[in-house]
Amino acid sequence: MKVNAVLLMILLFAVGSLTASTGSAQTLADVKVSVGMNQGTLRSAFSQIEKQTDFRFAYRNELIAAFKNLNISGETRSVKSTLDELLKGTGLNYKQLNNSIIIFKEVAVASSAARQDIYINGLVTDENNLPLPGVSVKIKGTNKGVTTSNAGRYVIQVPDENAILVFSYLGYVTTEATVKNGRATNVSLKPDVGTLDDVVVIGYGTTTKRLNTGSVSSITAKDIASQPVSDPLAALQGRVAGLDITGTTGYPGSSYNVRLRGTNSILAGNSPLYIVDGIPFISEPIDQFRGANGNNSPLNSINPADIERIDILKDADATAIYGSRGANGVILISTKKGKSGKTAVDAKVYSGAAFVNHKIEMLNTQQYLALRKEAIANDGIAVTDESIPDLKKWDQNLDNDWQKTLMGGTSKFTEAQLSLSGGSDLTNFLVSGTYRREGNVTPGDQNYQRGAVNLSMNHKSADNKFNLSTSLKYTADLNKSFITDLTQYYNLSPNFPVYGPDGKYYWVGNTQNPMALFERDYESQTNNLFGNVLAKYNIFNGLSAQVSLGYNRMTLKQTQTVPEISSNPLNYTESEAYYGNSELNSYIVEPQLDYVRKIGKGTLNLLLGGTFQSSINEGLNLLGSGYPSDEQLKNPNVAVKLESRNYNYTDYKYTSIFGRATYNLDEKYIVNGTFRRDGSSRFGPDRRFGNFGAIGVAWLLANESFIKDNLGFLSYGKLRGSYGTVGNDQIGDYEYYDGWGASSFPYAGSPTLSPSRFSIPTYQWEVNHKFEVGLELGFLKDRILMTASYYRNKSGNMLISYPLSPQSGFEDYVANLPAELENKGFELELNTVNVNEKNFKWNTSFNLTIAKNKLLKYPGLENTALASRYFIGQPIDVTTGYIFDGIDPQTGLAKIKDLNNDQDIDDISDFTFLGTTTPKFYGGIMNKFSYKNWSLDFFFQFVKQEGPSLNYGYLSVPYGFMVNKDVSALDRWTPDNRQTDIPKATASASGDAYVSYSQWRLSSANWKDASFIRLKNVALRYSLGSLAKRLHVGNLTVFAQGQNLFTITNYDGFDPETKGLAMPPLSIYTAGLQLSF
Repeated sequence: MKVNAVLLMILLFAVGSLTASTGSAQTLADVKVSVGMNQGTLRSAFSQIEKQTDFRFAYRNELIAAFKNLNISGETRSVKSTLDELLKGTGLNYKQLNNSIIIFKEVAVASSAARQDIYINGLVTDENNLPLPGVSVKIKGTNKGVTTSNAGRYVIQVPDENAILVFSYLGYVTTEATVKNGRATNVSLKPDVGTLDDVVVIGYGTTTKRLNTGSVSSITAKDIASQPVSDPLAALQGRVAGLDITGTTGYPGSSYNVRLRGTNSILAGNSPLYIVDGIPFISEPIDQFRGANGNNSPLNSINPADIERIDILKDADATAIYGSRGANGVILISTKKGKSGKTAVDAKVYSGAAFVNHKIEMLNTQQYLALRKEAIANDGIAVTDESIPDLKKWDQNLDNDWQKTLMGGTSKFTEAQLSLSGGSDLTNFLVSGTYRREGNVTPGDQNYQRGAVNLSMNHKSADNKFNLSTSLKYTADLNKSFITDLTQYYNLSPNFPVYGPDGKYYWVGNTQNPMALFERDYESQTNNLFGNVLAKYNIFNGLSAQVSLGYNRMTLKQTQTVPEISSNPLNYTESEAYYGNSELNSYIVEPQLDYVRKIGKGTLNLLLGGTFQSSINEGLNLLGSGYPSDEQLKNPNVAVKLESRNYNYTDYKYTSIFGRATYNLDEKYIVNGTFRRDGSSRFGPDRRFGNFGAIGVAWLLANESFIKDNLGFLSYGKLRGSYGTVGNDQIGDYEYYDGWGASSFPYAGSPTLSPSRFSIPTYQWEVNHKFEVGLELGFLKDRILMTASYYRNKSGNMLISYPLSPQSGFEDYVANLPAELENKGFELELNTVNVNEKNFKWNTSFNLTIAKNKLLKYPGLENTALASRYFIGQPIDVTTGYIFDGIDPQTGLAKIKDLNNDQDIDDISDFTFLGTTTPKFYGGIMNKFSYKNWSLDFFFQFVKQEGPSLNYGYLSVPYGFMVNKDVSALDRWTPDNRQTDIPKATASASGDAYVSYSQWRLSSANWKDASFIRLKNVALRYSLGSLAKRLHVGNLTVFAQGQNLFTITNYDGFDPETKGLAMPPLSIYTAGLQLSF
C-alpha cells in the first residue's frame, strides 16, 4: 500500500513531539475556522484549514480523490465541527496528533458473533526501536485491519491461530508475522530500500534521502552481489555520479585509482577517506615492492560479500564532520549484521572463467620481416649477421603470437559463500564465510586465493535502553603472480625463439626472454583483522550516549625470487631474492552524545562527539644474496648476505571533537550545521590544530500546500545547498621536520650526513572550500526520481614546491602556499519505474557527470622545474608534447611545429599542452527487468576521454627496429605511399629517421580519443520457487553473471580504461546457485 510521503514526515514529527515534550497543542474543538465551498474538494477544504491554523493534514491521495463535489457554508465553527461535516458519509475519519490531523478510513467494528475470536496485541517499532504510530495491521487475505496507536501498539481479532498479520507503513518493508495465541506479537519494521525514506548512512549517524541536506549516493548489497568481483571498488565503477574509478591492471589484487569529484591536490594525496563500520580504513598501499599487479589494494582485503551498503559522501555538508580528512570525499562501507528471526542458512556458490577479450592486431612474421628489410635498406648502412639475427639466424617461418602465449589463456575461478543468522528480538547474530580462488590468463599455476570470515552479534536490553553491537572480520589472501606485467612483451619479434639449440632459454643481447620470467616467483600474503564494538545507552527520552571502539591489524608479506635460469647471462652476477614485511596496527575510540527535542513546529537533533586514533605503520625491505642453491631463494635464513633496502616507521596520532545540529521545521525547512576541530601528528608544531565546518539547507518544496494543490504530478521536491571548509591531511608523516640524508663526502673515513630539507613548523593541512546546490524532484508518485547537482570545490593553502636562491643551500622547499586548484561540475541521477505490473517490472537508473579541473594559481610556477608540467588555466593532470604537422611526403620524416621559431626542435621550447586524462564526462545506465520468476539486470558504463595511444611515449620504438609493430605499420611512409601519418621505417638509432620518430612518438599524432562504452555487468536469475517448496527451503535460485563483457571504442591500445602497456580488465562469465533455508 502506497502512502503519500507527507504522512511519514508528519507522523515522525508527531512522535518526536510526544516523546520530547508534554506539548500544549490546542484541540480541534478549541480552534475556530471559516471554511466555505461550493462543489469543492476535500483537498481544498484541508488547505483552507491549514492556512487559518497551525494544523497540518496527512492523508493518502487515493483516500480523498473521489470526494470532489462537497458543499459547506462559510460560517465560523470549530475545526472538529468542520471536519465532522466534511467527512459525513465518506467512510473517512480523523485523528489529532498534536498539530497533525491524520485522515484514515474507518475500520468496521467486529460483530458480537466474532467475540469468540482470538485477540492479538503487540508493539510495532522502527529500525531504532522507536514506536511507530499509524502502521496498518491487517489479516492476510482480508480487508480486516487496525492501525497502531500513538505508542505503536495494536489490538486485533483473528479467526484462528493460522492467521497471518501483514504490517505496512510508508517507507518501510511490508512485513508478515504469524499470530501467537495469548502472546504479544511484536514487529520491528525495516526501511524500504529504494524509496525516498530509505535510510542513508552519513557521518556519525543516519538520515533519509528525503530529509538529507547533503549530497550522498548509495549502492546496496543487491547491486554488489550481482557482480563477480573481488574488490568492492570494482563494484562501484560507473554507478555513482561524481565517482571516477579506473583500474590499473587486470591482474588479481591490483589497485584502483579513485577520484571523487576530481583531483584536489598537486603534491598531497587525492584518495577519499574510507570508513568501514564507523572506523577509518587505510587506502594507501603498504607494499615494499611492486609485482605484476602493481601495488596490492588494501580495499581488496574487504570481502564484497560481507558488505550491506556503500554510501558516498560528496559535498561540504556531508564531509565537513570528518574535518581535515574530508577534502577528497568520504566513502562509508557498512557490513552485514545479524537479524532477529528464525535461524536461517544462506549458501551461494558460483564458478566461471575469465579471459582477455581484446588483443592488438600485430604484423605476422612475413610482414615483420619485410618491414625490417625495408628499414635496413632505408638506412643504407652496413649490418652484420650478428646484428640482425631475426633475418639471418631465426626461423623465417616461425610466427609466435606473443599476446596469445603470454596472456591468451583462460582464468578459472570459484567462489563459495555460507552464512548463518538468526536470534530473538533482543539478541541476534550472523556468522559467514567466503572462499574465492582465481586463476590467471598467463601460463603456469599462478593464482589468487582469499578466505574471509565475518562474525556479528547485536544485543539490546528488554527495556530498549541498552544496545550492544559487535563484529569481527578476518580476511587472508595469497597472491601468486609475477614480478612484472607480461603485457610489455606483446611486441617481441614474432620469430624470436623461446629455446636455443641446447634446449635452454634463448638469449640475445639485452633482450629478456619472457618465458624465462616464469622461473621467477612473486608471492604476497595479506592478513587483515578488523573488529569493532558499539555500545549505546538511552539516558532518558531524547538523550542517548554511545561509544565506538575499533581495531585494525593488517600485515603484508612479500617474496620475490630471481634465480639464475631466469636471467640473461650477459647481465647475470648472482641469484637474488627480495623480502618485504609490512604491518599496520590501528585503534580508534569515539564517544558520542545524541539529543532530540521538539521545539515549536520543528525537531532539533544535536550530536557531540570526539575521536582518539593511533596508527603505527612499519615496514622492512630486504635483499638477499649468496644462497647455497636457487632452491633456497625463498628462505632468507640461508642467505650469506641480507641487505636492508628500505625501512619505514610511522606513528600517527589523531584527536578531534565534532558536532552537528539539525533543525527540521514543519517537515519543510531543514538547516544542518557541522563543526570539527582536528589535531594531528602530521601537522607542524605551530599548526597542530585546525577548525572545519559547513552549513547545509534544504527546502522540501513539495510539502507546501500551494505545490500540492497546483502541481499534483509533483510527488516530491527538494532544493538544497551547502557550503563549507574541509581539509586534506594526506600530506605524509614527519614532513615538517628538517631532513638529513647520507652524504657522498666522508669525513676522516667516516660517513657523513647533509641537510636535505628545511624544518617547517607551520606545515599543515590543505584547505578545500566546497559549494553545492542541488535539486531533487519526484514525479508520478515517485515513479520518476531526479537529482541534479552543481558543485564548485576550490583547494587552497596547498603544498607546493617553491624555488630558493642558491645561497640557501637548497633548490626549493615544500610548504603551504597560496596555490589554488578548482574542480567544478554537474551531476545528474535519474531513476524511473517504467513498468510496475504484477508479473512484469522494469526499472532504469542513469547517472551522468560533467567535470572540469583547472589550476587557478601557482605563485612562482615559472621559476620551478614544474613550469613545463603545469599550466595556469589548464587541468592539473595534463600531458605535454610536440604538435605534429604531418609527414613530409618527400622524406617520410615527421614534421613538428617550431613553437618558438628558433629553427630548432627541442622538448623544452617546443613542448606544449596536448590534453588531459581527466574525463570530460562519464556515467552509466542500468536496466532491471523481472518477469515472474525471471530477472535480468544489465549495466553500461560510458566515458568520454582522451589519452596516449599505443605508440605514444619513450618506450615506443621506431617502425623497423627488432621488435614487432601493430598493423598501423602497413600504412607507413614508403615511396609508393607518401600521403600518411606514419613515418618511414628505420633500423638505426643514429639517423634523422630515428630523431624524427623520437619526436613523433611524443607528439599530438599519438594523443587520441580514448572514449568507450562498456557492457560492464549482466546478471540473469531464475527462482525455482516450486522446487524450493518441495525441498522445504526458503529460496532456490540459479543465476549467471558477466563482467566487462564487451567494449565499444576507437582506442588503439589494449584497453581505454587502463591506457598503456598493462593487462586489460578481464571479461568474466559465471554461473551459480543460491540456496536459503
